[in-house]
Amino acid sequence: MGASNNPTIRILVHKDLGITISDCEQISREIADLLDIEDPISSRYRLEVTSPGLDRPLQSDGDFARAEGRLLRVVLFTGKTIRGRLTDWSKNEICLMLPENLIQLDRQDIAKATIEAEL
Repeated sequence: MGASNNPTIRILVHKDLGITISDCEQISREIADLLDIEDPISSRYRLEVTSPGLDRPLQSDGDFARAEGRLLRVVLFTGKTIRGRLTDWSKNEICLMLPENLIQLDRQDIAKATIEAEL
């Protein structure tokens, strides 16, 4: 990424309880120090340390495992949107607790699933 004379090194970081700006700053300083010592890029570069963000779609088993217990927004291929708390998941389906009941959705029916911010 970035111009050929000023490439961008982008590092995505994740931890189960979330990433803070302070976490990104600390990781950025440590990586910058290492890059200065090792000097793998002889030209100028831009270093970005960021988290994938809440709007990143959940796709893999690992994504759903990390999202267990969180409030999700699920859009089905039919266009229907469902909001519920992820209570369980498998490679074939997810279980969401809605205010009125627990539902199971086939993962193949999900167009997009994301974590909803809870303020």
